[in-house]
Amino acid sequence: MASDRKYINSSLIHWTGRAKNQDAACSILENICREQILRLTYCPTYVQENLKPRVAMACFTDIPLEHSHEHCSKFGQFGLAFNKQKMIEYGANPVLYTTRRHLDRIRNISNLLERMKDLEKDREWRSDVEPFNFSVDETIALIEVLGLLQEYSYKNDDGTDYVTYSQREWRLTFEVLPFAGGTTEHIPGTSSFYVREGISYGVFKFDKSDIEYIIAPAGYEERALDAASMLGCNVKIYESEVNC
Repeated sequence: MASDRKYINSSLIHWTGRAKNQDAACSILENICREQILRLTYCPTYVQENLKPRVAMACFTDIPLEHSHEHCSKFGQFGLAFNKQKMIEYGANPVLYTTRRHLDRIRNISNLLERMKDLEKDREWRSDVEPFNFSVDETIALIEVLGLLQEYSYKNDDGTDYVTYSQREWRLTFEVLPFAGGTTEHIPGTSSFYVREGISYGVFKFDKSDIEYIIAPAGYEERALDAASMLGCNVKIYESEVNC
């Protein structure tokens, strides 16, 4: 799915190493290449009233590489560029940004879903005339949509505004991925649980062919080339590609 529009990247980039030093960020990139998995993180959707992070996801952006400096100042300079069409087939979707005016309505839907889930717990019967008589597929669809929602902007701790919309975020959430549990093989395009140092994480598995290139700063070119050799892809140097 190539595009000649300079305001849209033809790949989806997963930047890694947020709030890490460069050595730690490079190690994370190397582990991702070695294991061919992305660890899903719980990120806030700002839909729930208490604002607790509740959706497990892998995050990407389609900001063109040359315009990624501001984004990378927050999320790091090491990244993997995924084939956009393959990620769409796996279930990736652009985030649905909403302004605060509509956020309250969305929260009402979220609260409704919570009540619906409570109604379904440990039940052996159901009346045909009950309110909120949604099918399982309808309920799951609503939950999946809520996992793609993000507030257009929010206030930082220091009171300044941060426009989330500028991140041009895509998400691949745990809810949309087929789960490989029990005897089911963990193949590319599926989620599973992964234990590292005694801690269990939800993860997404990808195929080598899903990666178009990796990005790393100039001082880490040698390590990046070794990591790229695990996937059979090229390396792009951050300073050469990004307008700083």
